[in-house]
Amino acid sequence: MSRDAADSLPRSGPIGAARHLFAAIPPEVSARLSAYPEMLRRVLPLRPAMIRELPRLVRELSMSLTAEREGGPRPGYLSEPRTLSAYAWYYLPWNLMRLSRLLPGLDLNLPDGGLVCDLGSGPLTFVQALWLSRPDLRRKKLRIACLDRSKRALDLGLGLFTELAGFDPTAPDAPWNIRVTRGEYWQGLTGGADLIAMVNVANELAGTSRDPLDSRMERVAAQLTDALAPGGRALVVEPGTRLGWRCLLGMREAFIELDMDISAPCPHREECVLVGGRTRAWCHFNMSSKGAPKWLTTFSERANLGKERLSLSFLLARKSRPSVESRAVRVVSGAFALADVPGSAVYGCCQSGLAVLVAPDRRPPFPGDLLAVDIPANAPLDGKSGAPRVMLPVDPDAPAPAKPQPARQENAGAPARRLPSARPRGTGKPSRPGGDAAGREAAGGRSRPGGAGTKTAGPARKKAKKTTKRQPRRTE
Repeated sequence: MSRDAADSLPRSGPIGAARHLFAAIPPEVSARLSAYPEMLRRVLPLRPAMIRELPRLVRELSMSLTAEREGGPRPGYLSEPRTLSAYAWYYLPWNLMRLSRLLPGLDLNLPDGGLVCDLGSGPLTFVQALWLSRPDLRRKKLRIACLDRSKRALDLGLGLFTELAGFDPTAPDAPWNIRVTRGEYWQGLTGGADLIAMVNVANELAGTSRDPLDSRMERVAAQLTDALAPGGRALVVEPGTRLGWRCLLGMREAFIELDMDISAPCPHREECVLVGGRTRAWCHFNMSSKGAPKWLTTFSERANLGKERLSLSFLLARKSRPSVESRAVRVVSGAFALADVPGSAVYGCCQSGLAVLVAPDRRPPFPGDLLAVDIPANAPLDGKSGAPRVMLPVDPDAPAPAKPQPARQENAGAPARRLPSARPRGTGKPSRPGGDAAGREAAGGRSRPGGAGTKTAGPARKKAKKTTKRQPRRTE
């Protein structure tokens, strides 16, 4: 955790003082996303026949982005015009949604004249989301190097950013000067970077060689660290899947060994509390798709890929002296009801392991929230997870609960207390490599055809059944 983040923690620990990680979509961003189809039509004009085919093309792209015998999509798949069109109308706007929820809550602190490297940029998804969601950075002069295997996707991203920001980012005097390059991710690593972003890239690298996953992720982490300026940050965002978490877990272990500061989401430098023990859970965050523009939800339903929630995993590391706030607790679950205690509860990740935070007024903190909580040594233990239970003070200013919280699922595999791992520290390898369905979820939280949140007709549902063993793969 960075010193800035630690200093901003509430000292008293009441629930109302929690520092929120995920921001609501502000009106300006909502308006820009609502107008996004007009931008797409100007930058990527399509024939009427192609427009009619878009829902089918999106479904086909969804299927191709699942790991099967072929190893998923071919390198540079966004170079194919039909594939890029489907991607731009579905995956791109949904990823703008989830990144626009995440980025405002991160301590990026880019300097004027700073260098940003976006690796695996696609149609400049991260850069567009940064402009949309961080108006505080628009006034700064930034140099942005974007790299992807598909020049066609990069050119589309330049056109969309020009429409979005209202200026040509390739002009020498542009406030954000963007340079795009076609190539592999490591070719975009420029020394002295203030921020390196990799969005939905690590899980693609997971299948590129026969080396163990942790070895590949450790190499990537070392490359990112070497390319950062002192105080620079590396931001890695993945779909909220087991495989995405495993990729981040390997990079986290490597960053710690390289003496990098883990700024978020982890509030400690100990072994991940979800490794080993009695758990099948993994670190990821779910958020509502509320605020998505009507055109996007309608189009998604037409493609039989509707969404009820967005999901992601991420890691933010800083090249600076590590620091830890001993009272910091990060909320890592949604709210649930306890059978023996009134109120609602959430799981929290902290230096001592996992904790169950109980809100007696049924107004628990939100997923991703960061709190300062004292965990007494004699705290009662939760019967299911074995984690200490901590009663949070009542917050009179917190919003009333919208509905009763669901009971904790007994078959879901709740997180356990921190237990010693059989692996040596620093290997980054979970004791249960991958677990079941260690897959890649396209578009960070999308429902697979026939899955939760999807309205699928009979024939499409049958088709979805044939793919239930597929492992969702990377999407931008």
